[in-house]
Amino acid sequence: MTTFLDALLAFPTAIFTILLGVVLAYWLCVIIGAAGIDMLDGDVDLEGGAKAVSGAFEGGAKATSGLLEGGAKAVGGHDVGHAGHSHLHDAEAATGLLAMLGFGGIPVTVSVSLVVFLSWSLSLLGGQATHAALSMLPSWLVSTGLGLVCATVGTVAGGLAVRPLRPIFIAKKAPGREALMGRVCTISSGSVTARDGHATFDDGAAGLILNVFCDKPNQLKRGQPALILGYDAERGVYEVEPVDWLLPQEMEQLRDPLKAAAIARARAQR
Repeated sequence: MTTFLDALLAFPTAIFTILLGVVLAYWLCVIIGAAGIDMLDGDVDLEGGAKAVSGAFEGGAKATSGLLEGGAKAVGGHDVGHAGHSHLHDAEAATGLLAMLGFGGIPVTVSVSLVVFLSWSLSLLGGQATHAALSMLPSWLVSTGLGLVCATVGTVAGGLAVRPLRPIFIAKKAPGREALMGRVCTISSGSVTARDGHATFDDGAAGLILNVFCDKPNQLKRGQPALILGYDAERGVYEVEPVDWLLPQEMEQLRDPLKAAAIARARAQR
C-alpha cells in the first residue's frame, strides 16, 4: 500500500493524480445532476459542488485563452481589428488540431477526462520501470520526460479511442413546425377527433409526440399513418388526415419535402 501511495505522489504522476481527482469530482457532479456533460461546450447553470469543479476547468480554459490572445496581440501590435482576426485564426487552428487528433465533435469534458485518465495510467504503470532503466540520468530529467511522453501518448490514444463515440454526441435539431407539413406521422391514440388526438413523428432521434386533430369523420386509430396538413398555433395542435385519402400520384410525391408541403397546403384549403 505504501509503495502504491508513493507511486501516486511521485512526480510526474502526482500532477496527473490531482487532475484525475478533479475529473472524478466533476463526473460525480454529473451523476448527481449538478453538472452537465457539455458544461464547457455551452452555458450551464451550476450550483454547489459543481461550481468548484467548473472553476477548475474554467480557470485553465481562461488561462489558455489569455495566452492565445496575448500571442495574437503581440503579433498584431495594438491594432484591435488585427488582434481580433488573429485570435479567431488561433481558435480555428486549435479546433482544427483537436479534430485532427480525433476529438472533433466530442464534448471537451469527455476528451479531457479520457486524456487525463490515460496519462495517469501510463505514468503510474511506467514510472518505476522508466526510472530504473534510465538510472544514469538525473531523476528530474527522467520524470519531466516521462510526464511529457505520457501526456502526448495519452492525447493520441484518447483521440483514437473517442472516434467511435462521435455519432453519440451529434446533436440533431428537431424539425420546425412548418417542416412537418406534408410529412407522415403515426397515430398513437385510440382515435382522432376534431378536438383531440395524439401521434408520434420519427425525426431520426428520440422522436416527437404531437397533439393532432382531424375535422373530418375518419377511421384513424393507433398505429395508422396520417398526413400532417398544418399547425394551429392557438391550440398548439397539428391537423392531420388519413393517407388513404390521397391519390396514388400524391402518395408518390410525399417523398419530396417540397411537393409534400404543397400537397398538405392544398388539402388543408379544401
